[in-house]
Amino acid sequence: MPIVLISSPPHGFGQELAEELERKTGWPLFTRRQMAELAGEQGIKLSRLETSIVKAPVIPEKLAREKDLYLTFVTARLYEMARAGNLIYYDRAAHLLFPGISHRVRVGLGVLRRDRIDKVVRDLRLSPEKAAEYLDKLDEDIEKWIHFLHRQSARDPEDFDIFFNLHNMSLANASALLCDTATLPDFRPTPASIKRLDDLYLAARAKLRLAADEHTRSLDLGVRAVGGVVTVTYMPRQEAAASSISQVLQGLEDCRENVCTMAETSLLWIQEAFDPQAESFKQVTRLAQRWGAAVELLRLVPHAAEVPVTSADTVRKDAGPPKPAEQAFTGGVEDDETEAPVEDGGLAATQEELVAIGRSAGGFTAYGGTHEIIEALENASHYSLVILGDLFLDKGAEARKRQTRELGLTIRDRLKAAVITVDELESRFMFGKKQAIKALGYAAALLCLYALVFNFQGPILNFLGGELHANWKWVGALAVVLFVPLVAYAYGTVTGLLLKLIDID
Repeated sequence: MPIVLISSPPHGFGQELAEELERKTGWPLFTRRQMAELAGEQGIKLSRLETSIVKAPVIPEKLAREKDLYLTFVTARLYEMARAGNLIYYDRAAHLLFPGISHRVRVGLGVLRRDRIDKVVRDLRLSPEKAAEYLDKLDEDIEKWIHFLHRQSARDPEDFDIFFNLHNMSLANASALLCDTATLPDFRPTPASIKRLDDLYLAARAKLRLAADEHTRSLDLGVRAVGGVVTVTYMPRQEAAASSISQVLQGLEDCRENVCTMAETSLLWIQEAFDPQAESFKQVTRLAQRWGAAVELLRLVPHAAEVPVTSADTVRKDAGPPKPAEQAFTGGVEDDETEAPVEDGGLAATQEELVAIGRSAGGFTAYGGTHEIIEALENASHYSLVILGDLFLDKGAEARKRQTRELGLTIRDRLKAAVITVDELESRFMFGKKQAIKALGYAAALLCLYALVFNFQGPILNFLGGELHANWKWVGALAVVLFVPLVAYAYGTVTGLLLKLIDID
């Protein structure tokens, strides 16, 4: 059940490739134009939204909410179509949809500029000069739209699985290669990928339901779904509407529980394994309570530790349909089935503790590495702080440190959020034994400095403005330059640590 996502700029032959693949495979094809029509029927005016985004110097909050609603609608509609089997979808940046899904084939096209100009001349009956001017403006507007919609460029080669240069290849040959690629084992559904898709679909339906209700449509909500549990985060000013959120989500299909959490802001904590009894958990929750924030958990599972593909995923095409397993006659009495415990790296237990203290913003798992983490966070809420815990544990100490630092820089650039490690958490935000010793040390140094100044005022004044100063002016100036920053740093350190002690950041 691969989902083929074909991306190309306008007049870049992407739809032609999608139609050629449809003819070869018989798989259903859905295009951006069809999606815009369906969205319009639901009151989402895509053309108006695009124009507003492109023309606005500053994006207002209302447009950001409408953008999120459109992405949610696209996810829900495409998933409904993909459930029936294979699917081909063509859009300007289709490859950026369904983050974290392994059974998608992300296809890009490279087309010469003159070929696009010739196509515009034929399709729109413009002169070559006007066609070139039209494409330049259109590409500029679309790049701005895609960057706003997905918060990244549509040209990053890491975001494609396969890229065709149509200057050296015909559409027929490209579609033939794409057909063979889409049927490779690498793009077959895995249990983890299907679960991720189910979670995306449930979250999308929850968002659409909340957006359709008059009591919740104007709220700024963060919505996630993991394993049938929908977590909704709302701001303190929206506390009065919290009960409406749960009522609106009542009866949502496949939703076995919904959790509402109030948060002034959100913290994101990324690790390979969580332990609610660990000291790091106490530090994170203490910071969350001090800030009035909710904590979202992201568990990273390296590639080597992914859920293995079941045997059903590796059945050969010519093997025929599987035979039903023979079942023993039980006379209508079934034994209770015991489910094997699922190893989730402490994610569920830690989330349960966060729910108990009212600080849970949900939790989910990303399979892979840095790129997969970024993908999983593309549609995430804004975070005030991202905390990086124990990551890349299969690497050496230096490699772990380097990859963690690179991940932090990437997250900071993409999410525009502050990023620190768990090791830095205590020194930056907590007041413990180390901070107490540091505060006492700097306080003692300050007292000594002030005692020396008050006890030796005569020599100091002579040094700064008396006879001694007249003979050694440059020494006095140098002493002041060195002494003042030293006192200011010591004083700032002591006062900063005292503010931490009383929970003021």
